[in-house]
Amino acid sequence: MPPGNESDQATTRGPLTRRWLLNAALAIVVVGLGVFAWYRAAHPPVEKKTLLTDLKADAVKSIEITRPKEPAVKLERTASGWRMTAPIAARADSFIVDALLRVLQAPVDAGFAPADGNIARYGLEPPQLVVHFDDAEISFGERHPLKDERYVKFGSAVRLVPAQYYAQAAVQPTNLIDSSLLESERKLTSIKLPDFTLTLKDGVWKRNPEIAALSSDRINAFVDEWRHARALQVEIPKEKKNALDTIVLGFEKPGGGTSELNIAVLARKPGFVLYRPDENLAYHFTEGTAERLLKLQADNGSKPEQSKTSPKAE
Repeated sequence: MPPGNESDQATTRGPLTRRWLLNAALAIVVVGLGVFAWYRAAHPPVEKKTLLTDLKADAVKSIEITRPKEPAVKLERTASGWRMTAPIAARADSFIVDALLRVLQAPVDAGFAPADGNIARYGLEPPQLVVHFDDAEISFGERHPLKDERYVKFGSAVRLVPAQYYAQAAVQPTNLIDSSLLESERKLTSIKLPDFTLTLKDGVWKRNPEIAALSSDRINAFVDEWRHARALQVEIPKEKKNALDTIVLGFEKPGGGTSELNIAVLARKPGFVLYRPDENLAYHFTEGTAERLLKLQADNGSKPEQSKTSPKAE
């Protein structure tokens, strides 16, 4: 190799090496920026929302909803859950009440106080609906003409909240009633139907009269239908009707002993209606629910047990 060639090659490689390293560094920067952009798009910064109130739902003990020309709806928190005390006394649906309590944490636009003090222009004097959470008062006004929001007043400020919160506050009293036929805390020990009885003894459900082909799993499933029966609609009966049948449920009292609950069958078709005299409430179910609550199918495919009582006029 001629003298000086190695020096020339080293001189040539120097700039090439530096250029390659610079390109590699730029490529790393570009990839890094791309990853950062992707991450920011997938994980946008969380903006702190302004909430209507700083009140905590689990601290609220009472709720009152008032509307013009309608009776007030009153709810009270008890040891066993929420209860409606007006316009009727009934167990309240915890899911509906929880939705109502979410009004406290509704996201809002910045509040403002009208310079002239005139809040009637927002439908707030008089308000269309007022909810009291304990001593805190939230008034609902008109819908915004351009946005799916409602004017509300809390304290001295007028704000806008999504319209869905008005719908949650404007719930009808009957929709606030718990649609479960039986209280979840009650321990069922017997079910007396027109043609057979189920009794819990030593932790095992027994049918009387007994059916040999009927498994304990099938009986347990039947009992669960009663435990978890939930109506499509609950209402105060508009007129007094004679019972087609009477069902007697037995329960174990928390402190010992037993209690009974009589339930009247008011109708089987086109809908299945059960009436609890202790609540003065009628629970409306589908016709198919009557099959599950009144008939007990044996595992061998034999015909189900059913009421022999002649149907009366419904």
